[in-house]
Amino acid sequence: MIDVYQEIEEISGVAARKDELLSLHTTFGVGGPCDLMVWVSNVQALKEVITLVRTHSLPLMLLGNGSNILVRDGGVPGVVLRLAGDFGAVGVEGEHITAGAGAGLADVVGKATSQGVCGLDFLAGVPGTVGGAVATNAGSKDVWVSHRLVELRVLAPDLREIELGEGDVEFGYRHCSLDREWIVTGVVLSGYPRSVEEARQGVEDHLGRRRATQPVGEATAGCVFKNPPGDSAGRMIDEAGLKGYRVGGAQISTLHANWIVNTGGATAGEILDLIDVIVTQVRDRYGSDLDLEIGIVGKD
Repeated sequence: MIDVYQEIEEISGVAARKDELLSLHTTFGVGGPCDLMVWVSNVQALKEVITLVRTHSLPLMLLGNGSNILVRDGGVPGVVLRLAGDFGAVGVEGEHITAGAGAGLADVVGKATSQGVCGLDFLAGVPGTVGGAVATNAGSKDVWVSHRLVELRVLAPDLREIELGEGDVEFGYRHCSLDREWIVTGVVLSGYPRSVEEARQGVEDHLGRRRATQPVGEATAGCVFKNPPGDSAGRMIDEAGLKGYRVGGAQISTLHANWIVNTGGATAGEILDLIDVIVTQVRDRYGSDLDLEIGIVGKD
């Protein structure tokens, strides 16, 4: 990795750090180190890093804000890639919001609101990035990112820069049809005009509902399981008597049973053990398995 590190570090628009703990970059606050974490600030740097990684046959993982992922305690081999610099830009023109894939959703919602553009309040309080929101089709019960998507800018597997329309990609519940070799670099989202006061009120109303029902501000990764069709994973876990159940420093939230909280000092192993308890108890009670919404990566 030393030679690769030196080669990557010499690329313009790149910052890199060896043996970076992923617990510092995930909202769960757990996870071992990666061999090399790389921040790229523009598309050209992204292309050059990917080319080098492929040349050396290294594993590559793209990481957003680390808000929908659990990294195992042994960490992640190879290169972990972060989109920074130009990828964090956000602009508002009329009813359209243009944002880089590395932009935080809080920044996107804030910029839109300040210009009196509504329609993105469902993303308020989601601690993710634009790229992650597209990859998971983030949203609430009634509205998803795909409902607001006008255009996607992507880097294709052959490193061509391509613009895709909303009909070029299939979306579903927590699903985007683009595979991991396609990297989202930016989006255009649509909203609708209101006064700045109305836009801000919409965001505050949504945040209020979120704070009342979810452990906002605690070390979590969001909903752990997908909702089964026509049902609620949180309800099933709650009725299985698991709300508040804990393994070490990992606890099922007392506010929302589909959230696991790192109460302090939890390991990824403890969170995984708690996930196993939930899956087993729900299967025993309902005769069906819950599907994970969060991604689990790395080695034990």
